[in-house]
Amino acid sequence: MVSQLGFWGQYVGVGWEARTLTSSDFLVALAFAAQWLPALLLSSLAGVFADRYDRRKLVLYGNVAMVLPPLAVGLLIQLHAISMTRLIALVFLGGVGQAFTQPAASAFVSALVPMEDLHSAVALNAGMSNSTRVIGPTLAGGIIAAWGVAWGFHINAVSFLAVAGACAACSIRPTAAPKAPTSVLVELKLGLRYTRENKAVGRLLLLMAFSAFFIMHAALMPIFARDVLHGGVSTYGLLSAAPGLGTVGAAWLTTALGTARQQRAMLVGSSIVLSIAVTTFAISRHVPLSVVALGGYGFAWMILTTTVNTMLIAATDDEYRGRVMGVYMMCAIGAFPINSVVGGLLANVIGAPGTVLLCGISLSVCSIVFYASGSLSVIRGRTEHVSVMVRER
Repeated sequence: MVSQLGFWGQYVGVGWEARTLTSSDFLVALAFAAQWLPALLLSSLAGVFADRYDRRKLVLYGNVAMVLPPLAVGLLIQLHAISMTRLIALVFLGGVGQAFTQPAASAFVSALVPMEDLHSAVALNAGMSNSTRVIGPTLAGGIIAAWGVAWGFHINAVSFLAVAGACAACSIRPTAAPKAPTSVLVELKLGLRYTRENKAVGRLLLLMAFSAFFIMHAALMPIFARDVLHGGVSTYGLLSAAPGLGTVGAAWLTTALGTARQQRAMLVGSSIVLSIAVTTFAISRHVPLSVVALGGYGFAWMILTTTVNTMLIAATDDEYRGRVMGVYMMCAIGAFPINSVVGGLLANVIGAPGTVLLCGISLSVCSIVFYASGSLSVIRGRTEHVSVMVRER
């Protein structure tokens, strides 16, 4: 939670500093994309490392390394030496560390709790992390307004040490000894083949990929705050915090409802709410309605990602879990650099509201096609089998 609070300091800081440095919608979106591009390029490779090496050490050392890029950005801002090129480069470098730690962190959960508690653990972890959205962006906006945008990056730099300390202190359940590794390329190919042959895993990854791709409003949030809703940094902070309001109910719901049937129902329901919330945000011209729409988005997005995450971990053999979670991160996070750039280009042509409206319609169409194609039956065949095994144990 401490680390996530720091993340929102940088999240608000990147958008506001980029908008200060340039009037180009595309470059603002590109600054956001730089945070997520490494996840697209490196998550699959990072998943191989998560299956080859000690996952706790990968998370620990990765978070220590991630202290440096935001610290450098903050210092450059204070020295009046920052530029768009330097901002994008350093944000990208921080994203490299994030890309290499996320698959290991996700796969690491199964070593902390018994399998029958996995869904509750994933939901609790997601709920705690997402709850910081309620106060994180607002707090970051206040700090930036009072002390300057550099402090958004400094806070993020220090917060990474919280995760490193937690990894050093926690106890884990013993896991099977890793097999003698072959080459990285061979293991990467085996992991990708596993995601293709395990049809439930493939369908879940597909759902995550198209859902994440059409979430373009995040990169365009500074434009909505300043140009569409005619607000300032406080409005931007409020809009960034709004999705966190929806995670309060989502955290309880995903923790309370853990059967395979309930999880499938949550998949369908979250897809419906997600498309409605994105469409509503696109057409809103009032801050209160925009906050409500973003709250609905946060509610649906947390349920969707938590449920997909749980199903993937439970339905994947441990020897492939790091690689599957690497592909998951590539779909869930790696989509953001692509959709940020696409969103920026579209916003220059049809405007930010038109771009987000197109995303809302696309989410609806893709969801209908996905569920009408029998995906729930495919997912059911694997996840219910796992649930029965857990109950028997």
